[in-house]
Amino acid sequence: MAMHVSSACFSVFSHRRVHKIRAVASENVTTEDDKVKLGGSDLKVTRLGIGAWSWGDTSYWNNFEWDDRKMKAAKSAFDVSVDAGITFFDTAEVYGSRASFGAINSETLLGRFVKERKEKDPGVEVAIATKFAALPWRLGRQSVITALKDSLGRLGVSSVELYQLHWPGIWGNEGYLDGLGDAVEQGLVKAVGVSNYSDLYCRKAIA
Repeated sequence: MAMHVSSACFSVFSHRRVHKIRAVASENVTTEDDKVKLGGSDLKVTRLGIGAWSWGDTSYWNNFEWDDRKMKAAKSAFDVSVDAGITFFDTAEVYGSRASFGAINSETLLGRFVKERKEKDPGVEVAIATKFAALPWRLGRQSVITALKDSLGRLGVSSVELYQLHWPGIWGNEGYLDGLGDAVEQGLVKAVGVSNYSDLYCRKAIA
C-alpha cells in the first residue's frame, strides 16, 4: 500500500475576493518526464497541484454564497491550470458540502470540468485526488468503499489516482486503512494515503 501524506496545495480563490481569470494556452505543456513520483506509488503527477476546496463552498470561502460568476471563475481556473500543464487536482467529499446552504459539491464541479474539457480535448489526462471523511458514524472498511464509490459517482469516473483519509477518525482507523487496501484491490484507485495526520499517526498507519 502506498502511503502519501498530503495537504491542500493551494486554493484558487480568496474568500474575500474573486479574481477574474482568463484562460491562456501554454506552449510548455507538461510532459511525462516533467512529472514526479507520488510517494511510494508508481503514479506520476505534475509537480504542482490545484486544491479545489473553495469550489462550490459556502461555509468558509466565497463570502458564504455561490453564484454563476464564481462558477465561471472556477471553470476558468481549471482551464488555465490545464493549459499551463497542471493536471493534478485535489478535492474531497466534504468540500462544498450539501449541509451548507447554496453549496455545490466540489467533486461534482471538478467532474463536470474534466468532462467538458475532455469533450474538447480527448487527449487530456487529469489526475484526481479526493478524500474520505472519517465521520464518527462511519465504521469498518466497507464505509471507505461506499464513500469512495459515491465520490466516483459525483466525479463521473470509474477510478481516481489518489484516495486519502482526510483526517484521523476518533475511532476505527484500522478499518479505514483496511478499506484503502480494498479500494486498491478493487481497482477503484491507483494510490492511497492520509491527510492531516501527525507523524505519530503516520507511524501507526504504516506499522
